Amino acid sequence: MTIPKLAERVGRSRTLIHRLATNPAEGWPPPVFRPGSSRPEYDVAWFDQYWAQRQAGIRQGKRTDLEGPGE
Repeated sequence: MTIPKLAERVGRSRTLIHRLATNPAEGWPPPVFRPGSSRPEYDVAWFDQYWAQRQAGIRQGKRTDLEGPGE
């Protein structure tokens, strides 16, 4: 599945998915290219597992900008 389709699948921007795909620290597998195409494609099952693990690892922080002095 191409990056725009992956982004649509999870409701995020193509820019975010492309940034994740090109960041070596994220550990994405090498893309597959169909004959005659220059668009990278990724395995959907792999992406679904990757995305679930990524979302499970995200923790919301506590806002500190709304606290008054001494709180």
